[in-house]
Amino acid sequence: MILVYITTSNEDESIAIGKKLVEERLCACSNVIGNVKSIYWWENEIENDDESILLLKTIEKNLDKVISRVKEIHSYENPAIFAIPILKVSDRYLEWLNNQID
Repeated sequence: MILVYITTSNEDESIAIGKKLVEERLCACSNVIGNVKSIYWWENEIENDDESILLLKTIEKNLDKVISRVKEIHSYENPAIFAIPILKVSDRYLEWLNNQID
């Protein structure tokens, strides 16, 4: 199992991307954390923005497709997309996850 962490411009964008990837069976589940504060450098200036976090639950074999698809539909020129390996997951949850993904 892989957890994919993505920041988006707002909660609506997180929901739209998450729903699309679940519908396409690239991910079993998406979670949205709305209204986070992000402070970062962009084009030699410090930015301070409201963003949303999108978490996607998938498997390693789908990771390249997930990243590619997110880049296609994300509003950012350079979206933050991090793949986080999961060390342990309950057997029942992993079985459910694998049954949801193509």
